Amino acid sequence: MMYRFPKVKMLRGELKRSEVRNNVKYQLTTKEFIQQRGHTTYRIALENIIGFTECDNKEFTRHVRSISSTRPDGFGRAYKIVASILHLVSPAGVVEQSQVSFYTRLSSPFAKQLEAYLETSS
Repeated sequence: MMYRFPKVKMLRGELKRSEVRNNVKYQLTTKEFIQQRGHTTYRIALENIIGFTECDNKEFTRHVRSISSTRPDGFGRAYKIVASILHLVSPAGVVEQSQVSFYTRLSSPFAKQLEAYLETSS
């Protein structure tokens, strides 16, 4: 099955990992984390990530309304990314949000790689 995601313009940094799971595309570069769901793209520069922690399914489901993401197995572990700035890109335009807690599910290899880049960028 081929998923159609809008092309991310101007990736910052070198692309290190890209995954598509459960209709969600995840990308990690040497400078940013990108998540795409449908026509909505979330971009967080690694330098803007204040905290990155695994969270339990209760906390995750309290903050994420998507029914498909609430399955505790098969789609990765739940994580909370606390960021000083997040850019939300949609067909309506770009919105910059500050002081954001962003919840997502990541595969273990993706999470480990993100954590390693966060350690080296700080």
